[in-house]
Amino acid sequence: MLFWQEHANDEICSMCGDSRWKPNGNHENNTNGAVGTRERKIPAKVLRYFPLKPRLQRLFMSTKMASLMTWHENGRIKDGFMRHPVDSPTWKEFDAKYPKFAAEPRNVRLGLENDGINPFRTLGATYSTWPVVLILYNFPPWMCMKQPYLFLSLIVPGPNAPRNDIDVYLQPVIAELKELSEDGVETYNASTNQNFQLRVALLTIINDFPAYGNLSGWSTKGRFACPSCNSETCSQWLKHGQKFCYMGHRRFLDTNHRFRYEKQSFDGNQEFRVAPTPPSGTTVLHQLDGLQFTLGKKDQGNIGGKRKRNTELESRFFKWKKRSIFILLPYWQHNLCRHNLDVMHIEKNICDNLIGTLLNLDGKTKDNVKARLDLRVMRIRPELHPQQHGSNFAYLPLACYSLSSAEKEVFCRVLKSIKAPDGYASNISQRVDVRQRKIWGLKSHDCHVLMQQLLPLAMRRTLPKNVYSSLTELCNFFRKLCSKVLNPDELCRMERKIALILCRLERIFPPSWCI
Repeated sequence: MLFWQEHANDEICSMCGDSRWKPNGNHENNTNGAVGTRERKIPAKVLRYFPLKPRLQRLFMSTKMASLMTWHENGRIKDGFMRHPVDSPTWKEFDAKYPKFAAEPRNVRLGLENDGINPFRTLGATYSTWPVVLILYNFPPWMCMKQPYLFLSLIVPGPNAPRNDIDVYLQPVIAELKELSEDGVETYNASTNQNFQLRVALLTIINDFPAYGNLSGWSTKGRFACPSCNSETCSQWLKHGQKFCYMGHRRFLDTNHRFRYEKQSFDGNQEFRVAPTPPSGTTVLHQLDGLQFTLGKKDQGNIGGKRKRNTELESRFFKWKKRSIFILLPYWQHNLCRHNLDVMHIEKNICDNLIGTLLNLDGKTKDNVKARLDLRVMRIRPELHPQQHGSNFAYLPLACYSLSSAEKEVFCRVLKSIKAPDGYASNISQRVDVRQRKIWGLKSHDCHVLMQQLLPLAMRRTLPKNVYSSLTELCNFFRKLCSKVLNPDELCRMERKIALILCRLERIFPPSWCI
């Protein structure tokens, strides 16, 4: 719990019964030098919160910044292309739902970003601090993502990640956002020399997939891991791989596409189901109706540090773990796109799986004995089934993406020889070992550059045409998605094309790669 508002003077946690203070407080000498000590209480944990109101008011005290706060209305190019969140359907849907809020261009739209970091820059240290950053979408795109205009709102202390209990720490942020959306705050505008009532709305949240589950309340693990597919998630348990794979990409193809009738190239079944519809905020509230949840750890059945699994609740409420604290915002259920995934995290996961599989790196490849045994259990792709030679040795037939030692050396040599401009990327060549034919230690931005620019060059002379073309189309998809200017019609074509690309990759790589 947080010791604030009505609990500001409490000494004991109402959830777990622990003291608010550390058990052994420090002692300091009295100021008059007399013999004796006075005890200074030290809190067990401190939450750093930085209010949003004064920082927004300070922006309007500058005539230049005050004019930039209305750039989304007065300064942008309105030609139908997407250059800024104001051009997105989420922004337009919000304006249509709340015309009174949209009538005042000085009202602020925000995005929220949250992820865990290690502040000590030591990979061996198990410490996780979670900053909560607010993004001002009123600014032009060349300003809203710059460091001076990213508002650090909250620092959730470590050393352990908050996971599902992050809503406890988010209470001050949600309380202030709710107040700013309903009542607003009186603000002086230096550009017009007038006072106005400033209101604020949170449009969306940006995070990686594990943090998605912590903030939304939907469990992003297991059989129903996809929040967009919800209860219609297509998953399959791999007996030997001991994990779920997700191979239902054919549902997003045209109803008469030939891939829907193929069996052996996919999961052994024909696919005639239609694509699932992402749940709206109203649907989410309906699914959560009746779910009782209290912030903190007492109500979640912790015994010995482990959570109890309630199968009855899981069957009734699908995979909802809690009611997200963002539901307290009066407009949250009407937001079109409430949660967004950081594309660079997705690129890193795909890049790591791809490089690990192509170079057959120990512990990182998705093509191993277990993956081939799962193919045999699923009765698909018999040409890749492991062949037993003796009692303890299994021979794995070469797949179309399997590289010889010479091809691996060519692949690594291309990446080793690439020289990028200063500041474009880190020195990727230092992460490539040509002799051992391996790549290690890639950061998120390194994988971002590799996926969009360098991997198609490195794969050109090493992979068959069908594998190379499918992977190159995947790289082109990410490059178009990260363009500065997006055509809405092109996005619709990309949405249809990515389903076909994923189906082609599903025919090439083993099911364990589709995670």
